Amino acid sequence: MHRAEQIMQAVETALMGLTTTGTNVKRARVYKLTDEDLPALSINMGADDIADENNMAFIDRSLAIEVVAHVKANDAIDTTLNKIRREVHQALYADYTLGQSFVIDTVLNGDDSPEFNGELEKPVASQRLNYIVMYRHSVADPGA
Repeated sequence: MHRAEQIMQAVETALMGLTTTGTNVKRARVYKLTDEDLPALSINMGADDIADENNMAFIDRSLAIEVVAHVKANDAIDTTLNKIRREVHQALYADYTLGQSFVIDTVLNGDDSPEFNGELEKPVASQRLNYIVMYRHSVADPGA
């Protein structure tokens, strides 16, 4: 298994069961959420860049991970988003290695502005929370 997949699984595990979003966590969510699905988190894998300096034995990489918080409310949507932002941050920083011996660090890469939508029964908003996970793998095998 590619180490990027192991990282994505670890992120999903870390975010499962947060106070606000509970088990409404899904990787690579492609279908539109309904009112019943909210609040929820989506986890998306981004670019997996190679570090500038490597050697003959290993490759250092930076895997971008986007966690999208989805909420609905009559008012104070940004308050709920901020609560989720805090919970996600605490979960990912509880162990910056995500329990993986090959992870070097997990770094917050900023949060995007909330996006609001009034098309459903109640106002809906989403916000992208961006993280970078730095890790190392063998030159010969990205799973080792």
